[in-house]
Amino acid sequence: MDAGLLSETQLRSALAEQRKWGGKLGLTLVHMGYVDESSMVHALSRQLAIPTVDLEQHTPAPLALQALRADIAERYTVFPIAADPATKTVTVATADPTNVEAFQELAFHSGQRLQVVVASASSIERAIRRHYHGEVTSTTATPLSFGMDEPTFELAPPAESEPLSVAVRAASAALAQPGREAELAQRVEELTQQVAGLERMVAQQARSLRAMLELLETRGLVTRDDYLAKVR
Repeated sequence: MDAGLLSETQLRSALAEQRKWGGKLGLTLVHMGYVDESSMVHALSRQLAIPTVDLEQHTPAPLALQALRADIAERYTVFPIAADPATKTVTVATADPTNVEAFQELAFHSGQRLQVVVASASSIERAIRRHYHGEVTSTTATPLSFGMDEPTFELAPPAESEPLSVAVRAASAALAQPGREAELAQRVEELTQQVAGLERMVAQQARSLRAMLELLETRGLVTRDDYLAKVR
């Protein structure tokens, strides 16, 4: 609003839409056509005094890609552009530099200190696909251009119940038995691998859908309006 890109009426309308459907306010503003991604990036950069990066023109150092796994980059929608092994610091591009909680989790999972620069969400997704998965990407069609926002899935703890309490007590008792700790640790590792496999499968399906949409739009077989008319 300070930059003159958004009116108070538009902001109120976007906030109402966000309350109705959820999601991030920035993406809601873009989806509603009130601002474009480039304007959003530069407004965030100026407001927070954080540099921007053009990922379409930037080639990350191999060390940067090694410092952050693809599944972690996809989970948090960030892209590594530089890394300093001496200080264990990685510089990541993000579309939401105010999400401090996510960066704390990212630093914990990656074992790296973080520095942040700003880029558009769609350019981050294209950079991940291009540099991690070897896809040939184009700016002609993106998830945002089709009104898409890929969901993320988190495992929530089950609600407390009497059967669950009994199970917890039984598991606690089992831990006290010799040899059970190693067995339980192995089971946890197996479950962790299964969850990682599911995450990779979902990410691959999302990439396949994006590629199909890009191909259909390139060939003139579908437009953004056609797609939104079907899914809404």
